[in-house]
Amino acid sequence: MHTPLARRMAHAATAARYENFAPEVVARLKLCLLDLFACAFEARNLPWSRNAAKLAAGEGGPATILATGQPASLPAAAFANGVAGHGLVREDMHAGSVSHLGVVVLPTLLALCQRGTVSGRDFIAAAVVGYETGARLGRAIINPDFARFFRPTGFTGPIAAAACGSRLLGLDENACTSAIALAANTAAGLNQWPHEGTEDMFFHPGFAARSGVTAVLLAELGAEGSEGALDGPAGLLTAYLNGKAIPDVK
Repeated sequence: MHTPLARRMAHAATAARYENFAPEVVARLKLCLLDLFACAFEARNLPWSRNAAKLAAGEGGPATILATGQPASLPAAAFANGVAGHGLVREDMHAGSVSHLGVVVLPTLLALCQRGTVSGRDFIAAAVVGYETGARLGRAIINPDFARFFRPTGFTGPIAAAACGSRLLGLDENACTSAIALAANTAAGLNQWPHEGTEDMFFHPGFAARSGVTAVLLAELGAEGSEGALDGPAGLLTAYLNGKAIPDVK
């Protein structure tokens, strides 16, 4: 019997352990986190960063906006920090998935970990889960035809954020499956912006991080998402591929 992709992702995410990661993986993750901080601070005065921070700060809350120190709600902080981290488009990128995963995964975790004490090992394990989820999904489905119309980060980002956020909060497999499914409903990001020279692309990681955080918090409260949201008969990948076989996400 076919196991839905969202559940397979959730099983892998909840089973991930820090002890299973090679030292070089941990070292690279730490470097990516430092890179996010550097990018967000340097981009803090750019128009898109300022607007995102101003919007997020208007909500108040327990989380912090990087570079400004202003308080914001968890989803809003993830949004503002994702936008600032992408503000210079100089951050890490996974070539196989054509996705800027760090500016989605890390703002998601930085927001969620401000609810309470989180160990460094759990943060790292969750971050690796996020990178791996987004990278494997994107590598399986993103090609030049896709990238003509859709921004890969906006597509892979919410799902990666839901997986890593679920791992950080210790959600069980069922809740993680729901978080991934709910996040799949938010996947978006169009590539019309280069035709018009507009700012759309800077907000894509912020949208993805905000959606991922929201999906995780809803799942934690017991909200249920459809297991087939990715590969069911009316799922996200089924809709995009329009009848073509869905590649195996390994």
